[in-house]
Amino acid sequence: MSTVTIDFDPAILKREMLEYHIRHGFDDADELLDFIEVYWKLRIPRAQVCPEHSPPAAYIADSFFETVQDSVCWANRGGGKTLLGALSTWLDTTFKSGCASKILGGSQEQSKRMYEHLTGEGDGWGLVTEDFQHLLRGEMLAQRTVLNNLSNIQILTASSKSVRGAHPQKIKLDEVDEMDPKIYEAALLAPQTKRGIKASVQIYSTMHKAYGLMNQVINEAAASGYKVYKWCIFDIIEKCPEWRVCDECELWEDCQGKARHADGFYGIEDAISKKRQVSRDTWLCEMLCFQPSQEGLIYKEFDLAVHVV
Repeated sequence: MSTVTIDFDPAILKREMLEYHIRHGFDDADELLDFIEVYWKLRIPRAQVCPEHSPPAAYIADSFFETVQDSVCWANRGGGKTLLGALSTWLDTTFKSGCASKILGGSQEQSKRMYEHLTGEGDGWGLVTEDFQHLLRGEMLAQRTVLNNLSNIQILTASSKSVRGAHPQKIKLDEVDEMDPKIYEAALLAPQTKRGIKASVQIYSTMHKAYGLMNQVINEAAASGYKVYKWCIFDIIEKCPEWRVCDECELWEDCQGKARHADGFYGIEDAISKKRQVSRDTWLCEMLCFQPSQEGLIYKEFDLAVHVV
């Protein structure tokens, strides 16, 4: 009796999966997140580890389904902010016809970092692969990429002129703490709703400057209409194995067992190493997102609400 061997080409299967969802979309957040995990081998943390924080998956789902219009992602260093910004851009341009996105970083270099997650250059993730090339109209260029569905992605330079051009539906502002406030203000006026796609400002940053722009954005978020998605290292850390003894762990002071419920990607040993290497102030600011750094301030206890009449 003879047998027939069927050879499943992974590239063909990926392309068919992509084409299916381009035609049919996604029914809900779980289907979207499952697609990302299977297609990109990228698991976005879904567990709400810190009660007062939001898991990164909540941002991706709300951004794609446009249940939230304007948002701020306040997250730790290495927390995947720039990658998630690139991923949300890829999802919008791939699955929404005629969706224009502009990316503006605190510097030209920062703008390129988000774009490199699309191209795979540098240490980028590489969201544009061979099975995606057939969706592009021409080549993927350093400043602008256009798809056959008339969606496009544009990289902006950190100048007033660049943000005062055409009006896309989506603008992504990466590391606003490094951004010129005047350019930031001009960028906020860029997005416009078109073709049934909502206008949206999406901001990604750590908050490492006392009284800096990100601090201002967070303080004024409610009045400005931004939803704040905040996550720290424990929201994106890998699940802590049962064999680790909590009260012997160097993270216990801050973790208090939170990592037992995590489902992220940040290595526990990497987190321990980072905590050893930096000051307590830097750890609280850049990894736990407690407050902007107070290092270098003469009066560290100064509070605008308390000390200014």
